[in-house]
Amino acid sequence: MINYNKLKKVRAIIFDLDGTLLTGTDFKLLKKELNLQDKVDVLQVINSYSNEDRERANRIIYEFELKARNQIKLQDNVEELLEFLENNNIPKAIHSRNSLENIRHFVDIRLSKPYTFHHLVGREIEPPKPNPSGSFDILRVFNESFSLQNQPIIKPEEILFVGDSIDDIHTSNNFGSISMLLLNDHNKHHSESADYSISNLIELIEILNLSLKNNNESDNNKIISNFSN
Repeated sequence: MINYNKLKKVRAIIFDLDGTLLTGTDFKLLKKELNLQDKVDVLQVINSYSNEDRERANRIIYEFELKARNQIKLQDNVEELLEFLENNNIPKAIHSRNSLENIRHFVDIRLSKPYTFHHLVGREIEPPKPNPSGSFDILRVFNESFSLQNQPIIKPEEILFVGDSIDDIHTSNNFGSISMLLLNDHNKHHSESADYSISNLIELIEILNLSLKNNNESDNNKIISNFSN
């Protein structure tokens, strides 16, 4: 039984990209091309390089990601999820360690129709995940939008962060949001570290739908209670 207490607070969602909205990329192949060990953080190591070595490594990463973005597929039911969020006016954004160019390629090219993302954050905003700087930048943009609509400002604890890696969970924790892990064959051992875990994106639609219904029922009960007094 899912505890909906935290989910009742959700007013917006931040998504990871690779492995979440898109199927996963085999970053082990990238690390081999860069002659790096499997466990190291690619971006962290590259930032320690000299300018010449960093430029060479960034070219390798760019070519790898360019090839990958034309091969990887949309995650199952991703457009159904985006449609649900738009129909229910739930704002959304992307915070990824991928480049902004590749995030825009997903939003502008890969999806079958335009969907509104309030903000897109790639590794260009430093430091990258699991540092929450990018998520705080998303929060700023969310609140600019909410302010224009005369809505109360949103807090990190009212944001659901959906990803597929321990870095996503750590980013969410560092940011102060609600973490949700999209399970796959490689990350199930991290499920207990997240606030919630799901097996597919349809589950997220169902969970959010139930949470919205619970909120509506709670609001209706308050109205009835007010009339009864």
